[in-house]
Amino acid sequence: MPFVPLMDNVASRLGLTTEERVESLPSGKETVFGNRLRWALAYLERSGAVEQRRGLYRSAKAGEEGASTVPSPGAVTGPMPSSATRAGAAAAMAEPEAWIAATAHMMHERLMARLLARVHAERPEFFEHLVIELLLAMGYGCRPDLARHLGRRGDGGIDGSVPLDVLGLDVIYIQAKRYRPGVSVPVSAVREFAGSLDARKAGKGVFVTTAGFPKSAWSFVSAVPSKIVLIDGHALADLLIGYNIGVKVRETYEVKEIDEAYVPGGAGLLRSGDGAR
Repeated sequence: MPFVPLMDNVASRLGLTTEERVESLPSGKETVFGNRLRWALAYLERSGAVEQRRGLYRSAKAGEEGASTVPSPGAVTGPMPSSATRAGAAAAMAEPEAWIAATAHMMHERLMARLLARVHAERPEFFEHLVIELLLAMGYGCRPDLARHLGRRGDGGIDGSVPLDVLGLDVIYIQAKRYRPGVSVPVSAVREFAGSLDARKAGKGVFVTTAGFPKSAWSFVSAVPSKIVLIDGHALADLLIGYNIGVKVRETYEVKEIDEAYVPGGAGLLRSGDGAR
């Protein structure tokens, strides 16, 4: 389930009021409930109770087994966990590396969602140019000036091209489609793209979307002669962040540890017979 519907579902199950759902953090950038739920999901994922793929969350096998032993909200009975159990949980939550990893994961997921929202809000030409720039940043294309934006009415399902050699003997053709999050690209659109590649006698194509692809689309591209790569919204956002396209570094933090091999001035400083007096 996508995060926003999941948040509504959890809030309803917990019986949260409208005021509790919309209460903001001091920064004003996120609701308290949304922030707490992201933290919970991050730790559940790290523990193996929840799986997250392409922006969708679902319970894992460990989570389903454990859910049967968890009482419903408001129906907690019986003894509280032992002090040892509580102490162990507190120690795990207090582990700095765990906090940093969970926070980084949460910020990465939130940035991906905001990045896709930005792309979806822009004009189609923005998205098409963005995809071409991403492929160039990934090392495809022999020269940036030879890449072409072709998206226009009657483009035959081709929005851009990136030549892999100066003579254009080998070319990657691009189709870029914006769809709302949670919507799947119809397999017919992928078939049309494959037909456009056949018409150009092209062997390589990349179909990129802000949404997702149904299983039928993945099955189709695995069976056609042309090499067609499908990039859904989650993978797209991850690549854009990884190659610094449309994003910038806001803060950099270093995590340091003791260098057990360190010797002041190098090993040669300490000579035989030297020592404390």
